[in-house]
Amino acid sequence: MVNQLSFPVISVQGTPYELGYQYGSQCKTLIEEVLDMYRAVFKREARLEWEQVLELSKKFIPFIEEYDPDAVEEMQGVANGLGKTLEDIVAVNARTELSFLTMSGGIAEELAKGGCTTLAATSETTRNKHTLIGQNWDRYPGAQKVFILLRKKKKGKPNCVTFVEAGLLGKGGLNSAGLGFVGNALATDKLRVGVPVNIITNKMLGAESLPDAIGMLLSAHRTSATNRLIATADGECVDIEVATEGYDVIFPNDGVIAHTNHFTVSKPNVKDVFPSKYPNTFTRLHRAKKLLAAERGDITTETFKKIFRDHLGKPNSICWHLDERLDEGQRLQTNASIIMDLNKKAFHIAKGPPCENEYVALDLKDIFEY
Repeated sequence: MVNQLSFPVISVQGTPYELGYQYGSQCKTLIEEVLDMYRAVFKREARLEWEQVLELSKKFIPFIEEYDPDAVEEMQGVANGLGKTLEDIVAVNARTELSFLTMSGGIAEELAKGGCTTLAATSETTRNKHTLIGQNWDRYPGAQKVFILLRKKKKGKPNCVTFVEAGLLGKGGLNSAGLGFVGNALATDKLRVGVPVNIITNKMLGAESLPDAIGMLLSAHRTSATNRLIATADGECVDIEVATEGYDVIFPNDGVIAHTNHFTVSKPNVKDVFPSKYPNTFTRLHRAKKLLAAERGDITTETFKKIFRDHLGKPNSICWHLDERLDEGQRLQTNASIIMDLNKKAFHIAKGPPCENEYVALDLKDIFEY
């Protein structure tokens, strides 16, 4: 196996604008690659020129401004550091939601083009009495080329490390308040213009507590559905499935939670789109729960690694490999695998599929001051 950190690490600090400006300045090449990728996607699949996409992006800005003005400042900083417009960076952060809203007949199709298996084990279930959380990040193999680790030292808010595609403000991650979260794509037939998921998750990275993080997720005028598995160093954990309107809260079962890409709580008025395209969402969830239960009380980071490398149903397994039977545009793989110990504030990452690479510990001493 390869034992090296294969993803770029970008470090920024300061006010929201300063964070963004440093980010855009340091990450120009990769963000340009992301912009080029989505220019091509919108032209090919929605017959839209980029100027039209930018006009559509403007519709999201008032919702973002009301929800989190700091996010607008940060995106403006990215844009200035990169030499682009605010709308360019909004389009990157809302690229999935824009896809939903513009692709004729393709709303559900685009919603279902992502994966992920997430796990959490609270302190009563682990060998060292720490809380562990992690995920396999599943997406197109091309997305792996623009994947980065973003370390933020914030002014007046908890510092954090987050794993993102270049240009996104924040996705899953860990902060200096001992809060961590991961996520799963959910796909429904209900959507609207509002706050993009990536803006919500960026705000959640600044949460001081579990109630704060939950409130940030539920208070947003959400554009689409998502699942967020949130945990804290004091041993608490909760999973929240949200649609554009409405949500369901799932608590640990004997101290552990696993989630994949379908609603585990039925929503009669919402069509759950993902399972018909990728039925491995059911087998991955069953397998993850079974393997977690087998080691309850003695769970370690090695347990998580074993689960994230599991090949039941390969290629469509927890450790997801390209399925050559599918059209190229529908093939997914595990691009990265992340494990976080919230008490140690330790972050382990492997390039995916993780069966082919060792996990590497990221040095976070200057971020978390321990």
